[in-house]
Amino acid sequence: MRTDAAEVLDSAISVLAKDRAASMQVIAARAGISRATLVRLFPTRKLLVQAMAEKILDDCDRVLSQAEADSTPMERVLGALVAEYTPFAQLWNLVYVDPDVSGVPEASTRAKAIFIQTVKLMERGQETGLLRGDMPATWLASTFCGLAETAWELTLEGHMGARQAPNFINEILLHGATAR
Repeated sequence: MRTDAAEVLDSAISVLAKDRAASMQVIAARAGISRATLVRLFPTRKLLVQAMAEKILDDCDRVLSQAEADSTPMERVLGALVAEYTPFAQLWNLVYVDPDVSGVPEASTRAKAIFIQTVKLMERGQETGLLRGDMPATWLASTFCGLAETAWELTLEGHMGARQAPNFINEILLHGATAR
């Protein structure tokens, strides 16, 4: 039986992405633990959702801090961001939407800061010529997050393999949906 809080959070994130109304019993069952163990780790659903948001925000911060090195070529920066897209998908899917998270000012502030950092990376991509300069950087950042969310959902539903997702995001972000 898994009792590691981080593993339980990972399971809960996937469960709530598919079913926002999932009960603590359902979350526990899908995580492979008893409801009592889940409640010991996270006494209320609200605390569970807030812990999930904190994990997602921490993961986004980690990915961005690794990707933001000024000396790293932009192709590698974007590649690293795309390869580690999952927290950005989860940010859009869960953090911005769940009322237990959106009502927490610290989470909202952190989410906005993460989006601003993502916009800055897109601006850097535009400055280097890797990304289109005729689109607002906020649009590119939103597009990246939307593609990440779509790829993650398709992976969770079994419509796409986990290894396909980063390539899907990269191809659409860099080349659009036109046939070549």
